[in-house]
Amino acid sequence: MSDVLYLAIVASLKEKIIKGRLKPGDMLNSESSLMKEYSVGRMTIRKSLSLLSNEGYIYSVPGKGNFVCKPEVDIFQFKFNKYDGLNTHIDRVKLLSVKVKFPTKQIDRILNMDENQKVVEATRILCSDDKEIAMEVIYLPYVQNQPVIEDMLKFANYLKPIEEKLAFVLDKTINISVTMPTKEMSERLNINQNEPIFEIIETIKNGASHEILQVSWFYVSPKYLAIKAATPKDSVDKRIF
Repeated sequence: MSDVLYLAIVASLKEKIIKGRLKPGDMLNSESSLMKEYSVGRMTIRKSLSLLSNEGYIYSVPGKGNFVCKPEVDIFQFKFNKYDGLNTHIDRVKLLSVKVKFPTKQIDRILNMDENQKVVEATRILCSDDKEIAMEVIYLPYVQNQPVIEDMLKFANYLKPIEEKLAFVLDKTINISVTMPTKEMSERLNINQNEPIFEIIETIKNGASHEILQVSWFYVSPKYLAIKAATPKDSVDKRIF
């Protein structure tokens, strides 16, 4: 019964916060007042306040009381997949080259390579309706005596087995910027060399071992990619941001 009561109190206080009856910075009633309001004991109230605090709705100031948090409204969340998230369907991937080479200083720093360790560099072109619309350059650590599977790299979703195996520890970071295409890119993607394109740098890491699995540079024209994001108020953990 107490579990049902404390969840009901949490829902009630959340509703007051969400509907603006309790505004950011407002102090909640004292524990004694809340006990009378909801006809429950002190432990039930404290359990409710603890859950609200853990979910980011309130914070406690020792000796003063509990206050409503000020939501962070400048945080946005978006789902992004550079293959399935374009404004067109990718129907073919061309593997231009696969090379085993010593990394540049930049790649060495990102992948945190061992001394004299080589990398695999794979360059791919993504096509839609027989048009070359995007270019990707992928780097991953080269493991000696482990062959590079070129056929696998021909497919856009070649990382799927790894993503499924490491789903709960896989960390991805992306950096999206605008750059000017190189001569090769403009010729390959049939765009003007003075026309800006998106440059998306993606790093994929095993969060448990902290091992960098790969880093890639993805180039695509803005006409094939639109970025949309929203405040994550409906996130799984129900936090207020």
